Amino acid sequence: MSSQHELSASIALLEHVPDSIARLVAPLPDSLLRLNEGPGTWSPLEVLQHLIWGEVDDWIPRVQIILEHQDRVAFTPFDRAGGQKRYAGWPVAKLVAEFRQLRAENLATLRRLNLGDDELRLPGLHPSLGPVTLSQLIASWVAHDLTHLYQITRTLASAYEAPVGPWREFMGIYQTERKAPVG
Repeated sequence: MSSQHELSASIALLEHVPDSIARLVAPLPDSLLRLNEGPGTWSPLEVLQHLIWGEVDDWIPRVQIILEHQDRVAFTPFDRAGGQKRYAGWPVAKLVAEFRQLRAENLATLRRLNLGDDELRLPGLHPSLGPVTLSQLIASWVAHDLTHLYQITRTLASAYEAPVGPWREFMGIYQTERKAPVG
């Protein structure tokens, strides 16, 4: 597996995750929107709030820090629960619309930057991880989205673990270790 990623593939994934999440969460009853896997885990609604907050306060601001300052300025620490604070009480339809809009704006910004290999190699400084590159940041954005998409599906599947009865052994989603959100 290559340590580099293809920017166009990353953008394609980033572009389609909001629709995937919207299709999963928008039609759900409140009981499933608020379902979690136990203490210290997030519900699908909280994951959506977190993803929106990342669009505001994480990914593109960090891209801009790398492009402007490289590793001379560390990223501002990200408040993983900031979305749950800022978007508390918002209806799911409004959250989905906000996520789609912010993601579209951020991807337009990313495309306008017309990043090449030289820019993708630029160094940044994460406040706890240390040295990173712009390429790693963008790849992490994609992996972060996919991690939370999996988290949402895993959480929703947990509501059906007992009802599937003996079929449980054939359902791979029930064979995985459950983890708290990484954010």
